[in-house]
Amino acid sequence: MPSRITNYEKKKKRNQRIGLIIGILGLVLIIGWVAWSQIKPAAERQDTGQVFRKALQEQDRETFRKLVYLNNQPLKLAETNRLMSWFKADSERLERTISEIESDQRNYPKKTEAAARQDIFELKKQDGRFWFDTYVLHLNKQTLEVKTDTEATMIQVDDAPVGQADPDASFKVERFPGEYDVSARVEANGKTGRASETVQLGDQKKSTVSFELAEQVAPDQKEQYGVDIEKLLEAEVKARTGKSVGQMTDYIGQSQSEFEKTFGPPTNRIANRAVYDGFEVAYENQEVESLLIDLNKTASELEAVAGKPESKSTETIGIVWKYPASFFDELLGWLNIKSEKRVIERSGKMWLEIR
Repeated sequence: MPSRITNYEKKKKRNQRIGLIIGILGLVLIIGWVAWSQIKPAAERQDTGQVFRKALQEQDRETFRKLVYLNNQPLKLAETNRLMSWFKADSERLERTISEIESDQRNYPKKTEAAARQDIFELKKQDGRFWFDTYVLHLNKQTLEVKTDTEATMIQVDDAPVGQADPDASFKVERFPGEYDVSARVEANGKTGRASETVQLGDQKKSTVSFELAEQVAPDQKEQYGVDIEKLLEAEVKARTGKSVGQMTDYIGQSQSEFEKTFGPPTNRIANRAVYDGFEVAYENQEVESLLIDLNKTASELEAVAGKPESKSTETIGIVWKYPASFFDELLGWLNIKSEKRVIERSGKMWLEIR
């Protein structure tokens, strides 16, 4: 029979083997636990694009705040909510941003200056756990260019004044990516012009918003061409002819002999035109076809009173200034004058043609 010592040694060795096995299993479990709970999350944290996606999908505000920085500081709750909503609002925007993050991480730290200005984020590496690095995303400011067709246009972004824009000067505003309400306001000619537009800053490499307010604050036609031009036409026509615009209009269609009974013989005749001091008469079949009356004004002087014409065209008689159709209708309608009137530029002087 085996001795007690022999049985004891066998049992001792068996218990040692069992203890070793249990120890190994425990170590494996510990290693597995560390790998699962510590190493795996550390490795996942390095995949910044997917961390960004997952935080948005799961509405994980805490992770998003730790990942995204604004002005070199972690996001505040209000900015967190705003940005998370903005990224989730457009699937193309989200995928484009994730693609940018992944590309930056693959090429880190190489990046051109031009690309850095265009990107939504600047990727920055930090020491992570174990042998894995982590990255954070610093928001880059984007540039918004504002254009306007009126002088001294006040610009606001989200109801906060940011400055004054003019047609001939580039006006730019810098803001972090996101949605903004941009509005413009101008006062001129006793009127107020307003316009607003919502812009998604960061979706495009260059963001521009244009406001057209000139029409809203344009002077009324009566104000633009009003009493001053009426007085000018009457005064200059009477000074050249001794008669009013209405009286001169009545001569259209009268015979040449009747006209010359009133005004006498002309100082010169050129083809079918009779030249008087201050005006000219064109005849057709010995009847008055048209009158051309010197307004005693240069082009710039008339423009200062009547405003700029819509366009100009060159004809045999000279350069015809084309004003809106209602210009003469409203201006001379009170005279019950229905003939056609045109402003002509010729030989450096301005003329009123009645025909």
